[in-house]
Amino acid sequence: MKIAKIIMLMAALAFVGCSSDDDDTSHAYTFVTAEQPAWSVDFMGDVSAPDWEAPDPTKFESSMFILVKLQDELVPYSTDADLMTVLINGECRAVPSIRNVDSNGNIYFVLKIRGNSTDRNVIFSLSYYCAALHQMFTLEGKESFATEITYGYDVDFVPPLILGVSKYPVKNYLTVELPAIIPFVATDDDRVAAFVGDDCRGTGVVGKSFPVFRTAENETLQLRYYSAQKGGVYILPQTLTLDAQEEKTITLAFNY
Repeated sequence: MKIAKIIMLMAALAFVGCSSDDDDTSHAYTFVTAEQPAWSVDFMGDVSAPDWEAPDPTKFESSMFILVKLQDELVPYSTDADLMTVLINGECRAVPSIRNVDSNGNIYFVLKIRGNSTDRNVIFSLSYYCAALHQMFTLEGKESFATEITYGYDVDFVPPLILGVSKYPVKNYLTVELPAIIPFVATDDDRVAAFVGDDCRGTGVVGKSFPVFRTAENETLQLRYYSAQKGGVYILPQTLTLDAQEEKTITLAFNY
């Protein structure tokens, strides 16, 4: 076995488990036997808890209400120390809200946003501080204040807060497809992930777009595929780079 192949296999073993008995070097991939890996993006940061001050209601004409449901990806990290608010042009306009947990484990934040009729085409910032992750997630958009309007009560409002994490300034959506010939039988339990080195930067399933996170545009992604039928991970030499905000579809290259 070539030295390069040995080095690659040792790196794979350190990552995910024991190697298989398949030593056929004609394959373009490295296969490592393993249980389904718990791939996830590391959102841990070092952001201190914010000191948001509640707005003075005497300075504003009216209010609007938003009920925010926390997206599933952040639910495992949520604690009672979390906070959420809305800022308009950088000014806190809602009493910082703590979480509410329903009987099904869903997490909601109730926000009463103060504003005036002059708040037209202003920058709304929905900011969520996750205490367990020591991380801030902020989504911004230009909107106009809507008097006495409510959002999220009849239909769940679930903003994609993970896209607002400052730790990874470059975000993209990636869709992975399988080629016609593959060395396994695809199942619903299969998973795919994008890595930078040994850091998972996004994970999902075949045929559905999922977000990938990078610290810079020049970071190169490598793809890995977990096959439940084979009981292991295919580490592919295939790499890709993406422009900021680019959405891309890629077909995995097993060259089997």
